[in-house]
Amino acid sequence: MTPATMDKRTEGVPGVGRQLTALVRMELLLLRRNLAATVMSVVTPLVVAVLLISGDYDTEGRVARVSGVIGMIAVFCVHHHLTTSYASRRQEMVLKRLRAGLPSGPTILAGAASAAVLIFLAQAVLLIGYGVLVLDMPVPVNPLTMLLAMLLGAAVLAALAAALSAVTRSAEAAMLTTLPTVTIFLLSPGVLLPLGVLPESVESVAAYLPMGPFTEVLRTGWLGHELGGSDPSFVESTLSALPWLAGLAMWLLIAADLTRRCFRWEPRHS
Repeated sequence: MTPATMDKRTEGVPGVGRQLTALVRMELLLLRRNLAATVMSVVTPLVVAVLLISGDYDTEGRVARVSGVIGMIAVFCVHHHLTTSYASRRQEMVLKRLRAGLPSGPTILAGAASAAVLIFLAQAVLLIGYGVLVLDMPVPVNPLTMLLAMLLGAAVLAALAAALSAVTRSAEAAMLTTLPTVTIFLLSPGVLLPLGVLPESVESVAAYLPMGPFTEVLRTGWLGHELGGSDPSFVESTLSALPWLAGLAMWLLIAADLTRRCFRWEPRHS
């Protein structure tokens, strides 16, 4: 095949960016068509979150609480939901039919995760806004590192969901297969359990699980310093966040490799 022939065959074929954009638009269209389920998936977690952060806290305590609740939303609305979604679409052969077209495997998985990630980010922004406007919490000092942590954390949880879906026989079975991972994520320091509750040796190890860096960057980015520090600083919070963001990036590489090795496109029959 000559280069001229190859150019003619590839002419007009959309690139990865356009393919991913089309998949994201498809996911958003599905959300709009199922408006009731969409509202429930957005409003219900927010109502629960507002109830969880209500109470008498000082500034640092409330920031830590809200950061943990954002982590809980990510675990359920991204990790658990996408494990269910990937397993369901695999069994219905939706993913296999998409794979027969132009998009590559990673593009299809990223497109399928787009709606859940966007909903999570919207919920996190609304919750932060509620904290600032209603609960009189300080405006985040470093929203850039917070956004980066939420994006990396959501990507890690989505990739682990894709890998876990390989052992999930159906959408109904996802409640069981995600139980170990959801439990580990929720029991990470700063999510469901406040800092300092676990033994120091256990907490020092658990802090390096995905949700440990996630909540740490949210707290540091919001306050401008680590818990117990002083003098909020954009530079200080950025430097403090870099090692934790690097940890999230490492988890993303691990989760992506697990997905590449484990993800199944063919329906499970047993």
